[in-house]
Amino acid sequence: MSSSNSKLGDDFLRVPKLAADGENWMTYKDRLSWSVDARGFLGHLDGTEKKPIDPSTLSGRGASWAPTTSDEIRELSAYRTAMKEWRIGEAITKQQIAGTIPDSLFIQVKNLATAGEIFTLRRAAAKATRPKVP
Repeated sequence: MSSSNSKLGDDFLRVPKLAADGENWMTYKDRLSWSVDARGFLGHLDGTEKKPIDPSTLSGRGASWAPTTSDEIRELSAYRTAMKEWRIGEAITKQQIAGTIPDSLFIQVKNLATAGEIFTLRRAAAKATRPKVP
């Protein structure tokens, strides 16, 4: 039995490149969203999938905190698992964006921390350049 991801071929998930001038933004935005959603990572694109909270940053704990109880050990293990899954989702979503924008736009967004930040910046840029309808 194959997984659902293996059924989704590259052609099925392909998104046409965003024009450097953003002329095709509306279509690009929808197709990118659908493609990322088909992979199960829409929350990374729209920013609703938040980075897991490091247990050492919780109240009463500091940088030198180390788990001492079985509950704390489980908490840290769950965090590490969640963080790994979050990073994979971010990497896949960022790569989906990077592979569908021109180099001139990639240079502008490559240092942003999350896929959601990249998408928000591109959306704001598209709104700023969209002609106003009287």
